Amino acid sequence: MSQYDTHSLHDFLFHTPESGLRKMLIDRKRMTDVHANLLFKIVKTSTPDQFAEYFDKKSFPKIRMSPNEDKLKEKFWDDVVSVMLERGVLQPASAQKVEKLAA
Repeated sequence: MSQYDTHSLHDFLFHTPESGLRKMLIDRKRMTDVHANLLFKIVKTSTPDQFAEYFDKKSFPKIRMSPNEDKLKEKFWDDVVSVMLERGVLQPASAQKVEKLAA
C-alpha cells in the first residue's frame, strides 16, 4: 500500500492536457522529455489501481519502450516521486483513503 495518493495522481495526469503537464513537470535535470513520455505511456495504458501497483513496486506495464526510456528504468520512479513532490502534485495518502484501500 502506497504512502502516497497514487489514484489522485493518476487522475490528474490522465485528465490534464499533456502540453500543460510538460510545461509544469519537465526541468531537463530529473524530469526530461524521455521521463515524461514514459510516464504518459504508463498513465494512458493503466487503470488507477494498476498505476498504483507500478508506482509502489517501481515496476512497469508491458509496453514498448524506446532505448532512451529503457535506460531510465532503474531510477525512473524515484525521479518521478521527487519531481511530483517538489511540484506539489503528489500528496500523502490520507488516513481515510489508506483505510478504504486496506478494506
